[in-house]
Amino acid sequence: MHTVLITDDNDLIRETIQKALVGDGYRVQLAKNGQECLETVRHGDVDLILLDMRLPDINGLDVLRSLRESHPDVIVLMMTAYGDVESTKRALDLGAFDFIRKPATPKALSSIIKMAMEIRSLRQEIQHIIYRNKELYGYHNIIGRSVALQKVLEMTTRAANSDASTILIEGASGSGKSLIAKCLHYNSLRAYQPFVEINCASIPATLLESELFGHEAGAFTDARKQKKGLVELAQGGTLFLDEIGEMPPALQAKMLQLIEEKCFRRIGGTKNLVIDIRIVAATNKDLKKALDDRTFRQDLYYRLNVINICLPPLAERREDIIPLVEHFIGLYSREFNKPVKRIADEARDALERYDWPGNVRELSNTVERIMILEDGNALLPEHLPPTMIRGADRPGDEGPRDAAGAEGDFNLRRLTENYQAQIITMALEKTRGSRTEAAKLLGLSRVGLYHQMKKLGLLKKEEC
Repeated sequence: MHTVLITDDNDLIRETIQKALVGDGYRVQLAKNGQECLETVRHGDVDLILLDMRLPDINGLDVLRSLRESHPDVIVLMMTAYGDVESTKRALDLGAFDFIRKPATPKALSSIIKMAMEIRSLRQEIQHIIYRNKELYGYHNIIGRSVALQKVLEMTTRAANSDASTILIEGASGSGKSLIAKCLHYNSLRAYQPFVEINCASIPATLLESELFGHEAGAFTDARKQKKGLVELAQGGTLFLDEIGEMPPALQAKMLQLIEEKCFRRIGGTKNLVIDIRIVAATNKDLKKALDDRTFRQDLYYRLNVINICLPPLAERREDIIPLVEHFIGLYSREFNKPVKRIADEARDALERYDWPGNVRELSNTVERIMILEDGNALLPEHLPPTMIRGADRPGDEGPRDAAGAEGDFNLRRLTENYQAQIITMALEKTRGSRTEAAKLLGLSRVGLYHQMKKLGLLKKEEC
């Protein structure tokens, strides 16, 4: 139940409004002057205040000013029997929600209070979402202790606090570019505005322009109504262009114009729309090579590359591997209610030796798979994929001499089966567990892959 505080020096007005609001289901408190109003708010839980402009002790505007400083979330509706335009303007500038002329009908009063409460609820919901996103994408979620990662974190912090309108993030697939982009947004002054993300590689070139810039009704076939693009929807916030190296050259020119002129036109439009956004672009391609190949515009590259954040691959910061594994163990143990608390020394060594070609994404998927399939309170070597054990820390580098091991195991059948298991596991990792796609990579049917996995002991018990 919402609480409304009525502040008016007229007894009849207070009682009349009280009766109407109680009938609408509100809890009502009364104050006959400004001091009583401030004391009630200080010691109680008040959602909305009906505040008269002219009070016997304190001017209503001064009460409003004090309320905005001490309780900024409380909604204040000013009431007056006088048509003072200047006072009305000052009250709105100080943060009053609206102005009500006295005497107001109960119906009109109820309607405006209901609208104010709904807007307050929406504001609280937005505040909750922003707080949750700040927790999800705070700097504490960038896990690692390597010098390279600390430099990335320092650069991200500086960039977030700056006025830079363009930032370029470079790094291999799976290295965490999306997390850095969200950290940039949710730890900046733009955090309360939209974060809009688009993967330039996942949308056909013919549709990408419409997705970004929108279109007017009739701009092309099937454009039956106006559509706002993602650039427009990101107004005031951040537009994250993932895999910008895949953007078609013709669209790169329009993006350059957007950055330089801070305005754009929808497809088929004639009016320039002014926009205030920060553009964060990310790529796993070598854009300098793309400049030489003339597949990426030089002028756009230098406009994007005002601040550059380069994420090194996990193989170049091995001291971050175990902290990341521990982080994901904690995350997935809570999600799947598993008791894993530690990493066995042999498993720790294998994890640190492995090159992680899929970077943090591969590491996360590996830990998630282990947490789903395995039980026990420790992560053991036998839980790891074959590519990570028996010294196979660099897939593809191991030859027959290495596979035989120090003990001189030259059993051809065992060595062949070990190779087959490694290759199948690599194919499944590459296809993110899709057996249909893995079978295509391996030149097998799906049934053939199943039989090979069964033979090599790669199936879960319930699948056998």
